[in-house]
Amino acid sequence: PERFTNRIEVAGLYWHFVDLVWIFLFPILYLLN
Repeated sequence: PERFTNRIEVAGLYWHFVDLVWIFLFPILYLLN
């Protein structure tokens, strides 16, 4: 079904977004601590 493939694409985009957030957040948290 189209809804199922759409969901997978959204999940993929979400995890890529999470990876990008961590790439920026981790060094900042490391420097602050």
